[in-house]
Amino acid sequence: MPEITIRGARLYYEETGTGPETILFIHGLMLANESWELQRGHFEKTHRVITYDLRGQGRSEHTRGGLGLDSLAEDAAELLRALAPEGAHVAGFSMGAFIALRLGARHPALVRSLTLIGVSADAESWGKMPSYAAMIALVSVAGVGPVAPRMMQILFGRSILADPARAPLIARWRAVVDDLPKSIVRAAAASAWRKSVAGELAAITAPVLIMAGEEDKPVPLHHQQAVAAAIPQAQIEVVPLTGHAVMIERPALFNARMARFLDGVRAGAGI
Repeated sequence: MPEITIRGARLYYEETGTGPETILFIHGLMLANESWELQRGHFEKTHRVITYDLRGQGRSEHTRGGLGLDSLAEDAAELLRALAPEGAHVAGFSMGAFIALRLGARHPALVRSLTLIGVSADAESWGKMPSYAAMIALVSVAGVGPVAPRMMQILFGRSILADPARAPLIARWRAVVDDLPKSIVRAAAASAWRKSVAGELAAITAPVLIMAGEEDKPVPLHHQQAVAAAIPQAQIEVVPLTGHAVMIERPALFNARMARFLDGVRAGAGI
C-alpha cells in the first residue's frame, strides 16, 4: 500500500500510467480516490496519474487537526513537490475543487491547469448551516447510515436518481457511503466552515475548465459561473441532466471534454 508522509500525516496514494505530463486528482467529501476510477483508467493511457486520499478520509491518516481547506491545500502542494515537482494538471471534485482553487491561487508554479467539478469560491451559505450541523451531529452519534439516502440526493442529480437503468450505479456508491466511519464528521465540519477565497481567484494564472452539472444541488450553477467569471483563463461547460458528481454520472462525456481541454492547454490555446 503506497503511503507518503506529508506535513506530519500519512497519506495513501496511487500512481498509474506513464507520460510526459502528470494529472493529480483530488476527491470530494465522502468519496475517496476511488471516485476517480473511471478517469484513472482513461487518462493513464496518456498521462502519469496520481490519486490520493485526503487526510481524515479514506485510507489516509485520520488526524484530528489539519482538516481545514487551507491546510489540505498545503498538503496537496507538498504532495506535488514530492511526487511531481515539475507541476501537474490538477482536477478536483467538490471539496477537492475547493482545495484545487486554493492550490492554483497560492502555488501557481505547481499547477499547469485546473479541471473543476462542483466548485465554489464562497463560504457555505448560512441558510444551509443548520441542516449541515444537524447531519454532522447525527452522524457523530449514529454513523452515516441514517443520512445515506440524503447523501445520494446530494451527490446525484434528479435525472440520474429517477433512471432505473442507473440503479446499480447509485447502489455502488451508496455502499461506499454506508461504510464511512463516524470520523468523517471532522472533514465534513471543516468543509462546511470554509472561508471565501473569491478575492484570490484573479491570482490563478493556469487555464481552467469548470464542468458544472445542471442539476447540482449543493453547489448551484451561479456559484460555478461566478468562479469562471473571476478567473482570467476560465471556461465553463454546463452538463444537462446531471447533478454534483459529473465525473461519475457522465464519465465518458467528462473524460472526452477534459482530454480535449488538456490537448488545448498543451497546444497553448487552453480551449
